[in-house]
Amino acid sequence: MFERIYVVTDLGPGDGGKGGIVHALSRKIDASIVIKRGGAQGSHGVRTSNGESFNFSQWGCGTLEGVPTFLSEQMVISPVGLGNESEALKRLGIYDPFTLLSVDPSCICATPFHRISSQLEELLLGENPRGTIGTGVGQAYRMYNSLGEEATIRASELQNREIVRKKLQRQLDCYRERYARISTDDGLPGDAELIAENLNLLHDDGFLPYTLDLFENIGKKLRFMSLSEVVKGDGFGLVECSHGVLTDAETGLKPHVSAIRTLPKFTTEMLRSAGYNGEIINYAVHRAYEIRHGAGPMPTYDPEFTTQMLPGSHKDENRWQGIVRAGALDLNLLRYALDTSSETKFDGLCLTWFDQVLASGRIWPLCVSYKNAPTDGEPYAEFLKKAEPTTIEYSIKKPISKRELFEFVGNTLDEFINVPLKLLSIGPTELDKISSNEI
Repeated sequence: MFERIYVVTDLGPGDGGKGGIVHALSRKIDASIVIKRGGAQGSHGVRTSNGESFNFSQWGCGTLEGVPTFLSEQMVISPVGLGNESEALKRLGIYDPFTLLSVDPSCICATPFHRISSQLEELLLGENPRGTIGTGVGQAYRMYNSLGEEATIRASELQNREIVRKKLQRQLDCYRERYARISTDDGLPGDAELIAENLNLLHDDGFLPYTLDLFENIGKKLRFMSLSEVVKGDGFGLVECSHGVLTDAETGLKPHVSAIRTLPKFTTEMLRSAGYNGEIINYAVHRAYEIRHGAGPMPTYDPEFTTQMLPGSHKDENRWQGIVRAGALDLNLLRYALDTSSETKFDGLCLTWFDQVLASGRIWPLCVSYKNAPTDGEPYAEFLKKAEPTTIEYSIKKPISKRELFEFVGNTLDEFINVPLKLLSIGPTELDKISSNEI
């Protein structure tokens, strides 16, 4: 059984820098495997000191170090995405990426029909966006909750052509009925073409057979395991979670939330249910500033600050998530995330992208409080739309050694949160991570 399992959880709405942290930890602890939970959605970026760069979605961020990946039962997978990501990894020099992948047979599969629904739902919201990656992971989980197994494809069923055909047809019938009366006039004028593209695909009779062939092909490449088998391995395990705590389906900032649960307690429950009784180390991840790619409240958003911070972050604007916004690190939201995760004791914080602070005048702004407060019964997400930040700016002296910088950042955060700094990222690669003496 693993001696220890490390769990990496994003305390924000996502985009916290999990990819670089998971990659660095996988090397530092010599991880035996990366266990994935969440969804095949956004990308976790990794850049190595060898000059390699990749944005991972379903393979773990230890892949470039040869660390295998296990897609757990709490992972909604995309067979289409697996095929695309595999081809991209081959172009990077990994001969057969599927040899580094094992999958829980009960994983729910997101399909192109879920993707169509995800995009149509966002387009129909018009000027009141919820925000979505647009891949269909959330819709797959929602359909499972509403229709159950009759419309839910499990990973273990991908090789059974008849079962997959029946379930894809059930999904198609459901969505054709749901969107039977919508037209290109039901969204914003600029979205008419996107609505038409999705509706045309939904009514393309050749799309289901095409998807069926693709799914069958991917299913033949999958190797199945259970988490109870995985945790019996030697050495150390590493859990890479998608999304962020602020997007948790129940405790997140509604309505800008995912369909899945993102709190770290669900990771613990999964590991314990699989028979793992060893040590679990929980690390929280957050950028050195606030960032939000998509709709949702962000009190410290500052367009000028965004322009200063975002070069090099590789986060482009897209229709589904919207613009990328940045602002001062909001300690109120950080404390909110910690409070909603109170059933988990975090052993440390990994703060990322501090190199951008150093490159932008060496001024580190922190939002320490709000000047106003919610009214009785007011949803926190609604209050955040009008919250008035109180910001303190901290100057970073020059010159400063890496150890002095780590101590300065750690001591500053200690004034506001009760989670010790364990790792500080001052650059993109694993060599740019400053860690405490104990990891």
